[in-house]
Amino acid sequence: MDHVPTPESASGPLQEAETRFRVAFEEAGVGMAIVGLDGKLLRVNRELAHLLGIDEETLLAGRGILAVSHPDDAGARADDFTRLASGAIDRYKRDRRYRRGDGTTLWGATTISLVRDADGAPLYAIGQLEDITARRAAEEAARRRAAQQDAVARLSQRAITEQDLDALARATVATITEALGVPLAGLATVSDGDDGDGLVHAAGARLDPAHARHTLSRRGPVVVPDTSTETRFDAADLIARGIASGIAVPVAGEGDAPHSVLGMYADEPCAFGDDDLAFLHSVANVLTGALRRLAAERSVRHQALHDPLTQLPNRALLLDRLRLALARHRRRAAGWVAVLYVDLDDFKGVNDSLGHGAGDTLLRALAPRLSEALRPSDTLARLAGDEFAVLCEGLDEVTESVAIAERLLDVISWPLDVAGVELRSSASVGIALAGPGAVIDAEDLVRDAGVAMYRAKRGGHGTYEIFDDHMRAETVERVALTHELRGAIEHGGLRLVYQPMIGFDARRATSFEALVRWTHPERGEIGPGRFIPLAEQHGLIEPLGRWVLHEALDQLRRWRDAGLPMGDMSMSVNVSRVQLSRPGLADEIFAALTERGLPAEQLVIEVTESAVMDDPAVANATLDALSAAGVRIALDDFGVGQSSLACLRDLPLDVLKLDRGFITSLAASRQAAAIVRAVCDMARALGFTVVAEGIETSMQADVVESLGCDVGQGFLYSHGVRPEEVPDAIATLDLRLGRPSSAQPVLGY
Repeated sequence: MDHVPTPESASGPLQEAETRFRVAFEEAGVGMAIVGLDGKLLRVNRELAHLLGIDEETLLAGRGILAVSHPDDAGARADDFTRLASGAIDRYKRDRRYRRGDGTTLWGATTISLVRDADGAPLYAIGQLEDITARRAAEEAARRRAAQQDAVARLSQRAITEQDLDALARATVATITEALGVPLAGLATVSDGDDGDGLVHAAGARLDPAHARHTLSRRGPVVVPDTSTETRFDAADLIARGIASGIAVPVAGEGDAPHSVLGMYADEPCAFGDDDLAFLHSVANVLTGALRRLAAERSVRHQALHDPLTQLPNRALLLDRLRLALARHRRRAAGWVAVLYVDLDDFKGVNDSLGHGAGDTLLRALAPRLSEALRPSDTLARLAGDEFAVLCEGLDEVTESVAIAERLLDVISWPLDVAGVELRSSASVGIALAGPGAVIDAEDLVRDAGVAMYRAKRGGHGTYEIFDDHMRAETVERVALTHELRGAIEHGGLRLVYQPMIGFDARRATSFEALVRWTHPERGEIGPGRFIPLAEQHGLIEPLGRWVLHEALDQLRRWRDAGLPMGDMSMSVNVSRVQLSRPGLADEIFAALTERGLPAEQLVIEVTESAVMDDPAVANATLDALSAAGVRIALDDFGVGQSSLACLRDLPLDVLKLDRGFITSLAASRQAAAIVRAVCDMARALGFTVVAEGIETSMQADVVESLGCDVGQGFLYSHGVRPEEVPDAIATLDLRLGRPSSAQPVLGY
């Protein structure tokens, strides 16, 4: 104390300076202290006593500066002051923690300066203390927020790609405990309703059911600062586990339904701040985003692998499961794997008579029936339209696959009410098997089952067939023929012949029908009845039909250019159901006519009733456009379908071509003759021309003419002839029909 300036120890100017110092010391806006070289407090001002919450007497009577230092900072403070007191340094400035009188902590910006005597020896130190607790709290809060935001960002990055929900849950719990510095955190899913009773431990600490239940009922966060004073729910379980505080927030799943509860707990009471709650909300939102992403991905995968109408697996999923089954089968080298290909009989009749909606209803109703007839391990898939497939793995005997086929046929035959109509369906089933040691691809096994199904369908409704070596040989032959047909279309291996049609009134050829022929270099002549279905099944019918149309019109143009007296003769070209279901067909035909400078009236488009009924809306629009432009429309094979009269009413027809079945039965059937007469009378009333196809005898020609047919076509008059043979064919017909023959020019190409 002897070295501390006081009013009594100075006079004159020195006393005046001492007075000014005392006033400045006492009235300073920061805490001030004079500290002896031993660390004891020699004098303190009122502000320092106020900051520390300890009166001046107590401070001066205490153990000095270290007595008010925070224990965690005492060691560093002692080192600094020792250096200052020894004169090694004159001043130091540090942010230090102090313990207030009430036990709380004060952060202070501390400055300690050494005072020396005239000889430079240390006398005492003057200290200043500025309260920076609020600033340090704000800095700490900002640091915590930045750390939490970084933690959320890292978790969000992982949540974008993570497919394992359990792994994401564990990462979430670790993020909470590290970012908030709490000992416990947990995530529990809601498996039974939304009242919390169905909580299932997912990751981290076990959540308290009562706390979680209250969180779910509020649909919002529940903060528990102190479990001992909690009154909103029974916190006994938390208290028993030594948990003193906590927060729980709900995690939303798909829609608004809660998926889980996210919680954290501490072993001391804690007044959790808004930042803590915002952090938990952010983590919950990350989980919600991940859950919805995973749900969307599941939905996309489901849609990609399932039929939207029946929700059964589709072809892609069936083939995937079949590949795995065949791989397991090869490893076991025992038992059988079977694929059953199921196709409903006359499903088209349901669509045509009751509408496509009724057909969809039938398929939806049959799907669960078929599933119930199978074993739990079997896979039922919808391939397309009315076609289903069944994968059966682990069969001990071939007869087991037959038993499954019979059960399927049985349940399909049960009556169903569809659109107020009781329907009894039937099906054809093909069975293909992979036996012990068999090596076969999944696609090939499904194809083989389909081949067997078509064999069953040819044998009658409601039956099954097992694929055998003979069918395999047919399949190989069909695949090879399809490949060769593609080459023939692309490289000019096909040709057209032209069969004349005879007008009974004019006694001459009035038109020609273009007929496609294929002479294979090794197989010889292949009939249209064999290669046309292949073209339809394997996507070749459009290029084939386009080639026929263009080649027939080119030939008509060549005949006109060569001076052949065609008069009003026309060219008939057949159009398949695949072509007719394509909206751009009419424009393609118009372009072909325009390019060749041919009038639309010289083209007749022949369609069948079944082709029109495949897609009536598109077909009718195409035929209407063609008819409006002058192209004539002929309905081929009239009389063999179920809706022929409706076709007469709805289609812009010019010609009816009677199916050859009526013609061949005329001699033996009065009913056939009556039908032909009735059709002719009806056609005459509607303004249609009637063509009798398949005339092979003079008697048939006489009968159909007497019954009212306008035109005849068949081998009686001519087979299909090559283009260069047409002049001779016309001349021959003129002679046979009693018309004078005239020299015809040679046709060029």
